[in-house]
Amino acid sequence: MTESPQERLAAILDSHQPKSILAVSLNPIPVVSQWCKDHDCELIEIQSPTPFEALEDIQRVDMAIVADQLEYMTHRDGQSLMGLLRNLHTDSVVAVYQPTLAPQTLRWPSNGFLALGCREQGHFSQEGRKLDIYSYDLDNYNFERSWNNSKFWANPENWGRYWW
Repeated sequence: MTESPQERLAAILDSHQPKSILAVSLNPIPVVSQWCKDHDCELIEIQSPTPFEALEDIQRVDMAIVADQLEYMTHRDGQSLMGLLRNLHTDSVVAVYQPTLAPQTLRWPSNGFLALGCREQGHFSQEGRKLDIYSYDLDNYNFERSWNNSKFWANPENWGRYWW
């Protein structure tokens, strides 16, 4: 049996255990609402085609979820929204994106979310509809590279001593 997008989103929530969630979506996200009820989690919802003004009054939250939103924004506005959430409002962002729902002129390129430091969490397809889930987590977006250590440093004795 294959996992559904709702199950994948619930699994992401289970792994992070947020105490507050900001949902930016034109429509309610039932799996998030139910998860918040079951886990005593504060849910803040913004349901606006242009959420930027509403975000001005929002404090930091444990997680932000963007669903049913990016499909109706220009790529530039979508990047601005994701960056604003990532940089000012939370350390963890989940984007639920339906590429076939977006008009061709508004579709994100295939690497658009990866360019923002997101990781693929799942790709789902059913009856001609597609849905992709991406996540960004400040704690693990920049993985440790095997070459970035004192062994490959020009002066190994200075490793970790100087910052520029």
